[in-house]
Amino acid sequence: MRARALLEVLGIRKRGIREEFERRVEAQLDALGRLSPLRQALARRKRRKAYGALLKLDPEFYVLQRGIAISATWLSAVSVAILEDIASPKGNLGERAAPEQAAALAFFSRLANDLWAIIELVERGFDIQARGLSRSFLEHVDVLICCIHDKALTENFANALAPEEANRFWHQHVSKNKMKRRVAELVTAEIGIHGSDIVETLREPAELAGSAILHPTMLAGMAVALGEEGEVYETYPIFPHPISASSGIFRTVLVHLFWLFLMMGPLPRAPHGAWGSLVHDIEIRDNKMLAALQRINQDMHGFMLDWHITMRPEKDVG
Repeated sequence: MRARALLEVLGIRKRGIREEFERRVEAQLDALGRLSPLRQALARRKRRKAYGALLKLDPEFYVLQRGIAISATWLSAVSVAILEDIASPKGNLGERAAPEQAAALAFFSRLANDLWAIIELVERGFDIQARGLSRSFLEHVDVLICCIHDKALTENFANALAPEEANRFWHQHVSKNKMKRRVAELVTAEIGIHGSDIVETLREPAELAGSAILHPTMLAGMAVALGEEGEVYETYPIFPHPISASSGIFRTVLVHLFWLFLMMGPLPRAPHGAWGSLVHDIEIRDNKMLAALQRINQDMHGFMLDWHITMRPEKDVG
């Protein structure tokens, strides 16, 4: 009772938590004149302008960025279509979702969400963080490709719901490059160049960068402190700033998404590999928007190949 009375006397309760924080803490920042909400808003506006300038200056960066956005839209459309099909009485005919449908919903939802996050991080100038997330993204694509062509693996993945089961699945099937090797074998066999190292070569920059970034290393810390060589920073590299080197993130991710699109075949609308159709409701399966996005995504990848934007090692770029 005494504490409550004291609070009311001081007027803290009436002001509320936000008002009290602004009075006690924010006012000190405002006095410095550097970290006020207005200055932070202006800094965000500057970053958006800097990103827009990058896209205007570098046509290839622009094309890669638009390609990534198209892929994110396609992945989102697939996720929503599967979710609506599972919820539809016409979709599963009252039955429980098949393992591949449940797994596909988990994969495509996560991939779509992660890809939107990668786009946002690059646009806002968080290059290192986008590279770390892209490493995880590639791993998810690996597992998805292998699941599409392996019914037993799909069932194991779909049943690994508890944290310890998911951890066991990762160690048994994913760790020590198990999935990466399987994907290389599946892709090269599909395109008729079995034994080629093209898959490993094109993802190598992301693998090396990801390893350094995801673990506590001097390399990652100094990369943040010193920034990217050749880039011009407004202040210090530790503050977010869009950089042209981020185009390499988009390129590597698009290459891996091309492998996914190739290995998906006509999915989600028709069976492929070890998976049946992921959408059973005729209205959802024949949705014109879904078909159009699938066609646009395919044409986008074709454009990237025609113009030699994606299928080249990072060291050959520039």
